[in-house]
Amino acid sequence: MATDNLLKQWARLGATFNVQPAGKTPDIEKLLIDTVTELPQIPRLLPVCVTWLTQYSRLVCRHRLTGLVSNLSDTDVSATMGLLLSIVKVFSGTDHFNLVIKQCKPLKTPKPLFAVDRMSDKLSELSRNNSSSTGRKWGLWCEPVDLKEDAVRPLTWVMLQNPSLKQRAIFNGNLRASILETLACDKQAGRSESLLARHCHATRKAIREALDHLEFCQLVFRRNVAGKILISLC
Repeated sequence: MATDNLLKQWARLGATFNVQPAGKTPDIEKLLIDTVTELPQIPRLLPVCVTWLTQYSRLVCRHRLTGLVSNLSDTDVSATMGLLLSIVKVFSGTDHFNLVIKQCKPLKTPKPLFAVDRMSDKLSELSRNNSSSTGRKWGLWCEPVDLKEDAVRPLTWVMLQNPSLKQRAIFNGNLRASILETLACDKQAGRSESLLARHCHATRKAIREALDHLEFCQLVFRRNVAGKILISLC
């Protein structure tokens, strides 16, 4: 069921899996956390996810994703996220995910990325011998990934099916995009600039400057209540 739900969400974002797309646009940052959590069980998801992120990295709110990754307690999930985004960086040449990658930690005891390769010593050894250098760096052995451009729909289709992604695109997935998405997903995050800064893994100064611009664009509203600055979406 978890696998089916994951594939449906990616299908909604334009991955051509043979499933019915999810009924609504997924929370991309949380979807990425769920994806790397389940990835060892779903090898076919890796090249499609890498291809999607290579083409549409600017739709990912990198500061919000950094905040989520910084709170991970599962070392496997952290290393898998680092591996995934490092592969994407090689293909795209972008530094979009550098902040996130810095929060990820490689495994101290290396092992195959995929569960199927952990089923025997022979398979594990084969995985180690065939692993890419990026896989070895993160302690998760896996073969080099090839892009599957025919497995991801064009931007016009993605945006037509998911018009709520437009603000992410306008702000290139930067801190302003992260603020908007954080406030949309968790209204409590707007109780203070400090709390919003923790959610977005940014300094208060950076948050305040971003809020100045968003308020000028009439996308957020700040009000002083009993000496506290509360932030909400317009």
